[in-house]
Amino acid sequence: MVATEQLASYADWENGLISPHLFSSEEIYHLELERLFSKCWLFLAHESQIPNPGDFFATYMGADPILVVRQSDGSIGAFLNACRHRGMKVCRADEGNAKAFTCTYHGWSYDTAGKLAAVPMLEDAYHNEIDMTEWGLIPVAKVDQYCGLIFGCFDPDATTLDAYLGDMKYHLDTNFNRKGGIEFVGGVQKAKMTGNWKLAAEQFAGDTYHAPISHISDFSIVTPPELAEERRSKARPANGFFQNTRQFGSILGHGTAFDTSRENHQSAGIGGDPIVDRHRDVIETEIRERLSDRQGDIYRGTIQHANLFPNLSWLNSPHIIRVWHPKGPNVMEMYAWVFVDKDASP
Repeated sequence: MVATEQLASYADWENGLISPHLFSSEEIYHLELERLFSKCWLFLAHESQIPNPGDFFATYMGADPILVVRQSDGSIGAFLNACRHRGMKVCRADEGNAKAFTCTYHGWSYDTAGKLAAVPMLEDAYHNEIDMTEWGLIPVAKVDQYCGLIFGCFDPDATTLDAYLGDMKYHLDTNFNRKGGIEFVGGVQKAKMTGNWKLAAEQFAGDTYHAPISHISDFSIVTPPELAEERRSKARPANGFFQNTRQFGSILGHGTAFDTSRENHQSAGIGGDPIVDRHRDVIETEIRERLSDRQGDIYRGTIQHANLFPNLSWLNSPHIIRVWHPKGPNVMEMYAWVFVDKDASP
């Protein structure tokens, strides 16, 4: 086990330096699973993915497989996707609708509330001595939602989701608090990548420095020809950044960076489609009236990228949300969705 003193030595807060060991250590990865992913509120799914009783979505909390299920009473439950008999997954599908989840090893079956519903050969193999009420799927201790985003936490003593989100609710509202709500469309996209999950999360938490360099080929493709030269000149402004770029960092670990300039919105090639722009005009007006003028500025700016600690990220203008699931110190799996305003026209 890494000593506390050794962990502290990996970060030099006074000089802004961190050790690359934080991104490659097997020991630190297991500490993160124990101290972060077992204690933090983690994103599970969006309510639009499981609208009907029996709908489910399979995901992860840290390294643990999870089933998120819409209950018969409309509530949402989350359980370890592991049979209480021998630990096999009780559901191998990514998403769908089910009346029960049955382990394909020995056939133990659970209802959508996680209760043990059937055990094959209960009388012959177990002499009816199993207390069915004691062997249901292990529930995630806390499940709650904000703006339709569903979160779970393993720690029964954890603070409320509202307190965990803290000031980051301001930026969650800017992106997800729509009058008619949002919904996920097109299913989930998954990709395994070499690298530590913190590298991706940190980028979204506030790294705008990379954009003019890393994304210059992308900007060259999406920028309208009449704006291409302007965009190229803005890639290297005198001060190195767009004039209106801002950052927010929370003591809770959340972070975001955004640009509030309509001019940069256009020059980045994000605007230009008249149907989309008309919709954004309406939404922006409504956001300013219901939330605040400043949130309207952020909504209509170039791009806001953000990360809710530890591993939920989003981009506002392309409406993309991503989760960085750790699969070891050097491997992560990205889950990504597109979200849209629910009341937008087809």
